[in-house]
Amino acid sequence: MENSEVNDYLDTLEETIDVDDETSDSLLGQESGLFAEEVLAPQAPIVSMDTLPITGEARVDDALGRLADLQGLPVHEHVDVFEDVQRRLHETLADLAGQ
Repeated sequence: MENSEVNDYLDTLEETIDVDDETSDSLLGQESGLFAEEVLAPQAPIVSMDTLPITGEARVDDALGRLADLQGLPVHEHVDVFEDVQRRLHETLADLAGQ
């Protein structure tokens, strides 16, 4: 994202949440010399067994448990995990529907 796009986006946010200039500068890290991209870079959520829902259906819980594997994998391998989870959930739904 270009700096001008970031600034436009931040201006929109400031108008939405009514942030004053001092707070905005502090949030952007301008006082510390950081760039907006560094401060606003999205962080990947940490997936752990503690944050996964428990459904009570063992096959669903087992499939969702595979999501915890994402934390130790490089991003390019995440697709395989998501596809496996989707396949297992689809199979479980089909079994429960009697198909």
